[in-house]
Amino acid sequence: MEERSLELKKAGLAIPKVLEQNRLLLPYHLYQAKRDWKQIAGEQIAKYSYILDFKDKQVIIAVMNPVYMNYLFMYKNKIIEEINSYVGHRAIADVRFVKKGKKPVRTVYETLEGEVEDVFPKETISQVRLDDATVAHIRRETAHLPEGLREKVVQLRFAQAKRKKAYELEGFAACPRCGRWMAPGEKECLFCRSEARQALKRQIRSHLDDMPWLSWEALAAYLQVPVTAGDVEQAYNEVRRNLIYTYIEKVYYEYDTAADDFTLAMLITRRVPGEIPPKFIENLVAKYRRKDDHVSSPEP
Repeated sequence: MEERSLELKKAGLAIPKVLEQNRLLLPYHLYQAKRDWKQIAGEQIAKYSYILDFKDKQVIIAVMNPVYMNYLFMYKNKIIEEINSYVGHRAIADVRFVKKGKKPVRTVYETLEGEVEDVFPKETISQVRLDDATVAHIRRETAHLPEGLREKVVQLRFAQAKRKKAYELEGFAACPRCGRWMAPGEKECLFCRSEARQALKRQIRSHLDDMPWLSWEALAAYLQVPVTAGDVEQAYNEVRRNLIYTYIEKVYYEYDTAADDFTLAMLITRRVPGEIPPKFIENLVAKYRRKDDHVSSPEP
């Protein structure tokens, strides 16, 4: 029979012991890691990724921005180390990255720094008073509903209208493209900006697939943007860098073709085909080819 102590202690001190006795301590720590992903991975990475699930000894990380997929893969071992350090146990042995569109959380509005959750307590919204015209409009639109359902829908519509008015009074506005709330001064929400940026990167990728030697100045002419467009130049650098990583990985793991080697040489040197000696390509491939006694990830 289990011994019971009559000594009063803080409940928080007893919880870990109870969880451990019931083999729930590790799942609890993994839940905390999922909740505190921003603290583990850092603010920048947590903007575009989150822990989706834990399966066996594997953590599944959802990545919203495909650019970060390659970036996070390079730090796979570091992520495993940080999560295990956080939970205080060798609970994770592998990481799997999956693409996801957005976080499964309710977002109130978006800012340049990322997602921001609810900023208005219920008391603030309840203090908002709707004008007579809005009340009458909602009543007219719900007049056709059955009597038992009508008042519930009316109250729901009132709450929605109050919430909208509360945000508008604080200077928030709806994104013109998708309707999400935005902080004052912003023209598009985070998700719409991200979609536009991905479309730009796809356009840049198309040009680099056809002409891997393109410099930023040359690409700017194709895109018909000024060379001073810093955000577009940054997108060009990210696409080009990730293409280089992709081809180096092919070379490293020996599933490259002669065309891949040639493309890698053009991407790195920004030289047109006729300017690259075959010996240069041969030396470049040898540099990045995996050695028998070296099994770590390649670095350009």
